[in-house]
Amino acid sequence: MVYKNPIIPGFAPDPSIVRIEDTFYLVNSSFHLYPGLPIFASKDLIAWRHIGNAIHRPTQLCLSQSGTKPNSGGDDSGEKAPVTGGLYAPTIRHHNGVTYIVCTNVIYNPKKDEGDWVSGLKFQNFIISTADIQGGQWSDPVYFDLHGIDPDLFFDDDGRAYISGSSWTPSPSCCISCFEIDLVTGRRMTQERVLWHGFTRIIPEGPHIYKRDGYYFLLTAEGGTHDGHCISIARAPSIWGPYESCSRNPILPPTAEQNQSAFCQFNGHGDLVQDFLGDWWLVCLGVRRDRAGRMVLGRETFLAAVDWQDGKSWPRIQQPIPRVLRRIPVGCKAGLEDDSCFLPSWPVGPVPSPLSPKTDLVWIRDPDFSRCQVSQDTKEISLLPLPTDLGQCTGGSTAFVGRRIRRLEGVATVDLLVLPTLEHIEGAKIGLAYYKDEYRYARILYEPSDHVIVFDMVNHLKDPPILMCSRVKANSAQVTRIQFRIFYTEHLIHFLYRLGEGDKWNRWQSHGLVDALDLTGKDFTGPVIGIFAIGNGGERCNFDNIDI
Repeated sequence: MVYKNPIIPGFAPDPSIVRIEDTFYLVNSSFHLYPGLPIFASKDLIAWRHIGNAIHRPTQLCLSQSGTKPNSGGDDSGEKAPVTGGLYAPTIRHHNGVTYIVCTNVIYNPKKDEGDWVSGLKFQNFIISTADIQGGQWSDPVYFDLHGIDPDLFFDDDGRAYISGSSWTPSPSCCISCFEIDLVTGRRMTQERVLWHGFTRIIPEGPHIYKRDGYYFLLTAEGGTHDGHCISIARAPSIWGPYESCSRNPILPPTAEQNQSAFCQFNGHGDLVQDFLGDWWLVCLGVRRDRAGRMVLGRETFLAAVDWQDGKSWPRIQQPIPRVLRRIPVGCKAGLEDDSCFLPSWPVGPVPSPLSPKTDLVWIRDPDFSRCQVSQDTKEISLLPLPTDLGQCTGGSTAFVGRRIRRLEGVATVDLLVLPTLEHIEGAKIGLAYYKDEYRYARILYEPSDHVIVFDMVNHLKDPPILMCSRVKANSAQVTRIQFRIFYTEHLIHFLYRLGEGDKWNRWQSHGLVDALDLTGKDFTGPVIGIFAIGNGGERCNFDNIDI
């Protein structure tokens, strides 16, 4: 059977995986988006479905300070790298009938110097759990003390639980440290001890511990999450070390350094899993980048074969490639051998509530659900506007709801009902946006006060910044609907509109064309397309025929 990479396309970084009985479960980072920590399920590692979100109640934690800060890109371009806060690098594990996720909520202190992104960090590390992962209800967080990111959870043979993580003490120096933990209270049962500084000694992070052949194996991501990203491994006879580095480190080397045209770039940050036949596999992040440098979907989840048949019991990892054969156990329903291997839609049966733990809709940071009404089929959404614009990072909710982009090419379309009440909204901007973070977005919108349709695009991280804007007058007397459309490919993002007069539509009008390279960067996040309503006032903005 053939699997197709990436297995989770589009804004799916930092994967962690676990097998529970006959099903594999995978979770990704979500950063500034709510609900957080999307969970996917598969019977065969090939066909995956989104089944829920581990952070699915606003009361679980706060994302209001999960803003983005520009950091030096580390090259000669002058372009800044966006460092986004929020939910980083979860680990999913299962023990004694309970599924656990450990994760970091990275908070930026807005009182700190904008140029000093390290000193403004605060780390909220936490544990959540469920006894029914298919049901989708997860506990409130249990917090524990770790000055760092990317916690791993390891259960030893005696049932003891250990947290390892990328310790930022003193910041920004990093090492992998570890301590035993009480999962009920979050209390440390031992002192935190340094395990390993990594092979490259460049930002060792994303640790995972496994036990095999009498050794404790420590897998790490290193080298930063872009050009130098790689995976290394070490082993020790005790969980506390000393850890011996593999002679072939990094066992998944930086692809970009070997081949700039390789299918998967920036590969790293992985987790190992064993299938039903005893074969081992790695899930890891990577990007698809064209020759010009476009990485339109950001970091995605890839699958790679792993071979432990080494005389010294070290794993060998195959570089992620587009298609690979894999054995399927007898009786297992295999995945599809085409572009439909990733199945984001719901299985046959009742569609869950758009605001349920299983929704695939996303909001920016902390949503205000009292201002959002969503139909059962998500084709109609009503928003009460909020003054927080897309370019603002913290301090309030944003009236925005959308979906992650999962394909290299697609179309998003929505109708805005043009009602006289829209003119009562002070400073109203209502439309459809292609959003990455508060520094980078493009959108097409309607300003009812002036009866103007606007296209604007900003990227404040480029040097110099890219700013685009165009405005066109709409005939307000006859217009009852405005239809917005975003057509996107790997190379271009096209913004269009057409005006509706009763049951008749005028022709489509092009209003903005963006080279995808202008919204590409060394991202933590990926693109989301959604509707928004900005302004002050108590009048609802009604959208229908939503197709994102």
